[in-house]
Amino acid sequence: MTFNILISCMHQADTSIIERSNVQSDVVVVNQCDHDSVEEFDFVNKKGKTCHAKFICTTERGLSKSRNMAIRNAWGDVCQICDDDEWLADDGEEVILRAYAENPDAALIAFSLIRKDIVKTYPVGKRSLGFIQILKTSSLQVTFSRNLLGKNDIWFDEKMGSGTGNGGGEENKLMLDCRRKGLKLLYYPDAIATVLPGASNWFHGYDRVYMENFGWSTRRLLGPRVGFVYLLYWLLFKRNIYMSSGLSAYSFMKSISKGFFSER
Repeated sequence: MTFNILISCMHQADTSIIERSNVQSDVVVVNQCDHDSVEEFDFVNKKGKTCHAKFICTTERGLSKSRNMAIRNAWGDVCQICDDDEWLADDGEEVILRAYAENPDAALIAFSLIRKDIVKTYPVGKRSLGFIQILKTSSLQVTFSRNLLGKNDIWFDEKMGSGTGNGGGEENKLMLDCRRKGLKLLYYPDAIATVLPGASNWFHGYDRVYMENFGWSTRRLLGPRVGFVYLLYWLLFKRNIYMSSGLSAYSFMKSISKGFFSER
């Protein structure tokens, strides 16, 4: 099996993000900036292996567009999603390909992370990814079979993600689309990257804008019925989150309802 790392970033002046991210494998970088160009070159990793890089500069905007462009330009059987705030594990490729060798029918395998940005724990054992686990999984944990996603016409939703103004959730939508098509999704406890501290491009607190986007993305992810029930769950059992940002239950419901019923 062959392997690619897919990095999405913005306004990089050069290709040094490959070294800064500790990339040790073939890589596709999509750099959203103010010009369009493609550069390809080889580099030697820590083990003396020659790796190939494809560095794409584009004037397009949107995280999901960036990731879809990276997928279309990838050549590996298995791909790992990466942002510009990660330090990749030296043995990440070996760990990931071993998991796919053990599960050749897996469409997507999520792994754990070492977090320097927030406090978060991950399950310690291998398991299938169920509905609840999918909603708790971040894009930085995600690896996937490029062939299986391509055969099933599964892509990142370009109306979701940083740069759209609609908030996040694009990785959860992709995983739910896999689940709806009956594809195999797994979790492995091995850490494949360290997430470094840094400011989010789209999350600026649980304010009214966030909650409006949350209402919209919940409907897009879960549909009107399940989505409505999920938002009621938040209203009743997540009061500490939205009230800590100064929102009353009424303000929370008003904001999420506005998003839930909006057309975008």
